[in-house]
Amino acid sequence: MKIQFAGVGSAFTTQDYWQSNMVVTSGNQSLLIDCGGDIRFSLKELGLNHRNINAVYISHLHADHIGGLEYLGFSTYFDSECSRPKLFIVNELIDGLWGSLKAGMQSHESLVLKLESFFDVIPIKINDSFSFGDAVFFPVQTVHVMNGYGIVNSYGLMIERGSRKTFLTTDTQFCPRQIEKFYLKADLIFQDCETSPHHSGIHAHYDDLKTLDECVKSKMRLYHYQPNPPQNFKNDGFGGFIRKGDIFDL
Repeated sequence: MKIQFAGVGSAFTTQDYWQSNMVVTSGNQSLLIDCGGDIRFSLKELGLNHRNINAVYISHLHADHIGGLEYLGFSTYFDSECSRPKLFIVNELIDGLWGSLKAGMQSHESLVLKLESFFDVIPIKINDSFSFGDAVFFPVQTVHVMNGYGIVNSYGLMIERGSRKTFLTTDTQFCPRQIEKFYLKADLIFQDCETSPHHSGIHAHYDDLKTLDECVKSKMRLYHYQPNPPQNFKNDGFGGFIRKGDIFDL
């Protein structure tokens, strides 16, 4: 089983990086982790298209993570050779997801469509998991944004395949106390990492990640960064910046 980064950039990145979405492959089955607005282009660079995607996992509801679901949903819906992709999603995100998509997807001629018209929706309860291939995927709640209404979470993944454990943070603030046990448990960490001079406060910034223990940083591969990061990851003890197209064993 492998994971390939279709993109590694931040929300408003360019084609040199693409948005941070990933493809997990197990045999001839593929799971897309997040589905941003540029996914049809980033998949094409990998030699893939909608027909290659059997399932998708959505971590949270920002456009660089859900903006391509209209493409994926309609492409598979109107393709007679495709079945509905599975959609793995934490329960609390389902209503908001369809609220974001329905303006463009709910109507087709005389039909009123719904999320289940396009995807085989598989809700995941908090502290539950789902399986894909021979691995088990555990959603991990992280704090992404704190707005005037409350906390907007993202749901990263702890991927367990046999004795090997991989932690994918998805979008998260710098919150080492909250996710320390996942850092320590993982053999490999894919870490959301902001690299701009401006600290937005809604992504873990490189300057903050530098303060982590060496044993944690050495397991980290950094992604979701701004173009041309100036930082020297080797000097700072990180495993490296991921480049689009990079493949890792899980």
